[in-house]
Amino acid sequence: MSQTLTEQKVLKKLDIDDFRHLTKDKVITMASMLDRMNPEVAKKALEQFPDFAATAKEMLSEYKDILDKGLESNKESVQSYYDSCKTIIGALEKQLEDDKLSFDERKYIIDKMLEISKMMGDKDSENKKFITTLAVAGTVALGVVTAVLASTLGGNTKIETDDLP
Repeated sequence: MSQTLTEQKVLKKLDIDDFRHLTKDKVITMASMLDRMNPEVAKKALEQFPDFAATAKEMLSEYKDILDKGLESNKESVQSYYDSCKTIIGALEKQLEDDKLSFDERKYIIDKMLEISKMMGDKDSENKKFITTLAVAGTVALGVVTAVLASTLGGNTKIETDDLP
């Protein structure tokens, strides 16, 4: 087991004089050290920084805004791609209306339409992976903040596996 962090060590690692100087940027750093802090040091830090939970909530809100902007930008980009593909397919469909086309020319145009359709499917899969990655990142961020707050406020965050067969 690692050595418990004293108040002086925590303050030194955070590069602050006392916990009143704890900034939003340093909250995550402090949170990552909570499990190694002496419980009295953690209590003292929270007493001097009573807005810890509010700050963590604000950080999650900002993170959510970033994710929302990323999703919106992704949606616009994907829609633009789909619109371009549909325009190309429409143009190819018009070419197919020409009765003078040979069988090989028709086959070529249909192959191009199928190729574009496959590209749209690939883009859809890529888009779903992107959304899944954002969802996982958001869940991890929420889990970390929740665990930190729970451990800071005295919750039991240990995951027991002893009772498994």
